[in-house]
Amino acid sequence: MAITVNDIRNKQFKMEGRGYNCDEVDDFLDALAEQTEKLIRENTGLKNELAAAKEQAEAAKAAEKTALEAVHTPAVQQDAPPAFNEPSYFKNLETTLRETLISAQRIADETIDDARKKARRIVAEAEEHVNTLQEQSAQKMAEARADYDALKNASEEYRRNFTSLVEEQTRLLKENPIFN
Repeated sequence: MAITVNDIRNKQFKMEGRGYNCDEVDDFLDALAEQTEKLIRENTGLKNELAAAKEQAEAAKAAEKTALEAVHTPAVQQDAPPAFNEPSYFKNLETTLRETLISAQRIADETIDDARKKARRIVAEAEEHVNTLQEQSAQKMAEARADYDALKNASEEYRRNFTSLVEEQTRLLKENPIFN
């Protein structure tokens, strides 16, 4: 079972004889709870940022796909009867349509290329952002682990020193002729 911040804040120690100084223990546990709470908030924030960056990358990929599909969808053609029957009219119309189609194809190709470049750039930026966030998260987790280990070691050392002090005082009291 994982220890929560509330478990740390609400931990009560049994008193035995002259036990620990309650204020010192409470202060230590409060400081430990605050640091743990801060690390949890940071970790949650980093996870949220990572999820948002992944969503942004997915949206960019979807936009690229939609743009490609839109460009390759044929336009609806309308069959309108010509207004004139003159050969030069149809020849000019054919030339104009050919030039329009060539121009439309060129514009479509350029639009597709631009959309692909933009989508690749957005995806690359999003992936770079995700990688940066992952690295920062890993670094902060390592720092948090180091802080936790340092606090744990300090706590253990404090307990050893305190136990040693109590044992030494007990020995001195037993050796003192006044108390025998």
